Amino acid sequence: MTKNRKVNTLDSYATIRAVARTKPAPATQPPAPDSHGASDEAAHDPQKPGARVARTTVPVKHQIDCYECGYKFQVHGRATTTHCPKCRALLDLSDHIIDTEWVDTIKTAGTIRLTPTGVLKNGDLIGADVILEGIIEGGRARALRTLELGAGAIFSEKAVSGPDLRIAPGADFKFKQEAKYRNVEVLGTLSARLEATGVIIVKPGGLLEGEVQTEHLIVEDGGGLKATLRIGPKAELAPESEEGA
Repeated sequence: MTKNRKVNTLDSYATIRAVARTKPAPATQPPAPDSHGASDEAAHDPQKPGARVARTTVPVKHQIDCYECGYKFQVHGRATTTHCPKCRALLDLSDHIIDTEWVDTIKTAGTIRLTPTGVLKNGDLIGADVILEGIIEGGRARALRTLELGAGAIFSEKAVSGPDLRIAPGADFKFKQEAKYRNVEVLGTLSARLEATGVIIVKPGGLLEGEVQTEHLIVEDGGGLKATLRIGPKAELAPESEEGA
């Protein structure tokens, strides 16, 4: 039996109710009448002339990547669906958790998590962020923003992709093929021929090994580096060797 759970969704009606429940901040001293002589009672009563709003709720902005045409835009609040302003496709914005066998395609501008008990048998997982902790036996996983590889994840390197890569704490991966990403964050262990067009960050407890080409490299205190480095534009040819930084 397949099982897919959507999480962390709030419709627009709930957002309106949240605004309605917002209470004004307690006043430290009685406010002075305004220039029109409005009293304190009128200031807190929206039904009376001269009323003022003491506090309001501003909907949170969310960056959306359209999984149909690639257009990037923002939405306010937290809805379950929206339309792409460019291609007009109806987009799913919800998060999905897969914790058993799965044989279908999921497309969402939210997050997809394949848990340690999840197994992708067939189909594509396409999400803004994709977290892999389970097994990919068939199909593919593609992140529109960040691909996170967790400890215990099993997959073919050809079956996963994304602009940014994150190696989770406790994870240990050795890539056989050359890996190309924009930004890379290493909290576990990664051994690879790695090329990054953005920045590579090795966090405390992380270890990066192999051959590395990037213009920006940050190794934080507690992070490890054991690699042949090429720092700068790709046209630079002379490599540097860095052992156990």
